Amino acid sequence: HDLGVIAEMADRIIVMQQGKIVEEGRAADLFSAAKHPYTQALLACRPRMDLDLQRLPTIQDFVDAEKGADPSTSAAVMTRLQKKEIPEQLMLIETPPLLEVQHLSTWFPNEKKWWGKPATFVKAVDQVSFSIYAGKTLGLVGESGSGKTTLGRSILRLIQPNGGACLFQGQDVLQLSEKELLVFRKKAQIIFQDPYASLNPRLPIGMALLEPMRVHGLYASEHERKEQVDELMLQVGLDPLFFDRLPHEFSGGQRQRIGIARALAVRPELIVCDECVSALDVSVQAQVLNLLKDLQEFYNLTYLFISHDLSVVKFMSDDIMVMQKGKMVEQGTARQVLENPQTEYTRQLIYSIPGKNL
Repeated sequence: HDLGVIAEMADRIIVMQQGKIVEEGRAADLFSAAKHPYTQALLACRPRMDLDLQRLPTIQDFVDAEKGADPSTSAAVMTRLQKKEIPEQLMLIETPPLLEVQHLSTWFPNEKKWWGKPATFVKAVDQVSFSIYAGKTLGLVGESGSGKTTLGRSILRLIQPNGGACLFQGQDVLQLSEKELLVFRKKAQIIFQDPYASLNPRLPIGMALLEPMRVHGLYASEHERKEQVDELMLQVGLDPLFFDRLPHEFSGGQRQRIGIARALAVRPELIVCDECVSALDVSVQAQVLNLLKDLQEFYNLTYLFISHDLSVVKFMSDDIMVMQKGKMVEQGTARQVLENPQTEYTRQLIYSIPGKNL
């Protein structure tokens, strides 16, 4: 489903929709002048490095444009979604960050001595510092094994860090007691990478959304919680009639929407999005990314958005941080990092994006 990889690897391309071939031809011809609206939609759904879009196009955008007999479907849709240029606003110095991470380190034992004590450590996160302001998105990028996921989980104390500080609204998360940690869990949630493994296969999805509300004692009654679940499902594009369905009855994109709804169930302020669209095809990915943007605006959410896909991070993020071997090697606004990278490692990451010139 990765069109960038297809562009790098294929000589000829066949495009299928609902079991039928709708377009085929040489790769260069198809990517430069796709004729079928579905092909145009697939190509446009993929986030691009050369465009700043307010929203990503979806298949439905092109279906609607085709019904309107637009003579240049693709161009019309892209123009409508183009982000209007606004001057970059400087963050007010007196506004404190929602999350401030200071010299955070998370190490794992590697080799052990004969009496069982660790001889060496893997420094998955090594002296990392950064801040995120309320309502903003910090994109976290780096190759596999760079420490991105470990950092995200360390912030939430799903993994216990070895040192440093993690200040959420001025309070150090690493020093919280068990009771205080439960209060923090309501304010900070995570959307996991794998929408299949992150849901209990025996638990209906409605009950999976009710559970965190019960744990945190939200709302006055079970009836009120059920109403909130119905509202959540509608917000993420799912029918409330699916309340009693099990996870295996949903597609990958629908399961990821359930994961998003579960993270929202306790009305958090910070959400760690851990590679949450990497398993989705480009059309579903566009829908989920647009949904995350809409929810951020509606709830004033703050995201730590972890991904290895720089084009996705560019679309989602206000600022970007680059990690390599557990260390932060570069940080700045999305435009600064991607248009004027300061380190060779960041330049190599940008250079290696498959099909970046599409």
